[in-house]
Amino acid sequence: MIKTPLLTTSILTLSASFLLGGTALADDEYDVKAYGPKSEIVWNKPIKASFAHKVHTMGAGMDCSSCHDDIFSMQRGVAIQSKKFTMKAMAEGEFCGACHDGDTAFATDTNCMACHTVAEEPLVWHEPTKASFSHTAHVEEYELECSSCHSGTFAMKKGAATANNDFTMAAFKEGKYCGSCHNGDDAFDSATQCESCHYPPTEKIVFTQPVKSVVFDHKIHVTKAELSCESCHKEVFTMKKGTIEGEELVFSDDPAEKRKYLVNLHNKYCGTCHDSSQAFGYLTRCTVCHIGVKGFNQMSGQDSATDGHGKSGH
Repeated sequence: MIKTPLLTTSILTLSASFLLGGTALADDEYDVKAYGPKSEIVWNKPIKASFAHKVHTMGAGMDCSSCHDDIFSMQRGVAIQSKKFTMKAMAEGEFCGACHDGDTAFATDTNCMACHTVAEEPLVWHEPTKASFSHTAHVEEYELECSSCHSGTFAMKKGAATANNDFTMAAFKEGKYCGSCHNGDDAFDSATQCESCHYPPTEKIVFTQPVKSVVFDHKIHVTKAELSCESCHKEVFTMKKGTIEGEELVFSDDPAEKRKYLVNLHNKYCGTCHDSSQAFGYLTRCTVCHIGVKGFNQMSGQDSATDGHGKSGH
């Protein structure tokens, strides 16, 4: 059949009418008085959660009187404003826990994703070092339940771990916090694969002791040389910014004693790799790291002319 432009337009108009009519009919079929609000109720505190009336009324066949007014007031916001609307209260049979007790319906400490949504943005800590955690990776990729970590390992409250003052790598090693799973058996050991959580520093580190000034760039080692953090931050350097820990500085006018001290220092730290075998020897290409006062001033944007000999700065 040959369709004329007029016929085609008529068909499209009629189709659109049926579509709109069907949508209106679907809206008319939903009885707000019988099934409650059609849109979900969303709470953002203490954490994000949602509730759908129609799942309980249309889906589970409950009446509005099943919850209102004995369990919940027929006024939006009353529960959250009472400051008693908590998981603990629900576990004691209040609010949602009146039905979600494990018998009438699933318990409130199970099937968390029925009400709670996984945070899309990762959690980021800045102290003691910058690190991040992705709920999405653990829930969606590794198919863990929220109850795998909450509330036995982590409290369901943002900032609770860091507030304890023991949220450290040492605690992980003892099986606390992330270390309860990241033990080398259930998941990779917390002392390995550091880049999974930690961010390598982007700024160069400048040491001013025992000599001035020595520069170190994480980017060259991690990105260009493709070294892992644990290559150094396990046996060689502690994961703490500052002067080399536990190293007593030696000051001597004796060149031989000074040289012996510096050789031992290099062998203990950077020299573990910079031995002319794995990387260039520390006795060669000294100016790659040792930039001196003049180099430090140039790097920091200061005028270095006054640090040299004479007006020329040489």
